[in-house]
Amino acid sequence: MLKPLPRIREEEWMDRPDLDDRLHRDALLGLARLNRISAVAGPLYRRIRRLARQTAGDLNSITTSPDRPLRVLDVASGGGDVPIDWLKRAAQDQFNLEITTLDISPLALEVQRERAHRAGVHLQPRQADLLCDELPSGFDVVTNSLFLHHLDPPQVTKAIDKMQSCGRHVLICDLVRSRLNLASVWIASRLLTRSPVVHTDATISVRAGWTRAEMAGMIRTATGRDVVVKHLHPARLVACWSTESQS
Repeated sequence: MLKPLPRIREEEWMDRPDLDDRLHRDALLGLARLNRISAVAGPLYRRIRRLARQTAGDLNSITTSPDRPLRVLDVASGGGDVPIDWLKRAAQDQFNLEITTLDISPLALEVQRERAHRAGVHLQPRQADLLCDELPSGFDVVTNSLFLHHLDPPQVTKAIDKMQSCGRHVLICDLVRSRLNLASVWIASRLLTRSPVVHTDATISVRAGWTRAEMAGMIRTATGRDVVVKHLHPARLVACWSTESQS
């Protein structure tokens, strides 16, 4: 039997502040293609809708009142393709959804604005460092997709703790670390984009991903309780919990 793939975290090109703007833009385009092929936006959107339906009382009215949308904060949003997809789906469903995005990169926020304009949806981008800056609060759902593998476990714990302070529910999604996923991502990144940044970072990202037990352990450290971590096809982990049900 093969040994589990050891976790190795290296600096990704996308994390370099001196990354050339053209290479950065090309990489954000390539990542959007990978996200579209993996179809991650749909399952996350359905979980957001489910939270609105399952939460009693005031959140039920949020989904139907034009004056009180379901307020989502998406942290470390990158090029914003996932939250923009959610807004497009919400418009089709006549679901009142308002999304604020956070990212440390001014260029990523510029790309988000351009994409939102082309998609005909309203996004509210804000520049912030998840780990270092004071974050806005008062949101119904705080989401994060494909960022936590950029961090070491103590930083993940801090990030989760900060996300919990921003809203009533937290929904996180990240990469599964496995040899199968490593091979799949290597192939997919080369088929779907010519970006050398994506070609390099895609495999670095998988090597820095998590097992289900690791993610559950980090959430337990941050929240003080057990949260169910599920596999999300094809190679993602997802967890969702209420910040208000903690003792």
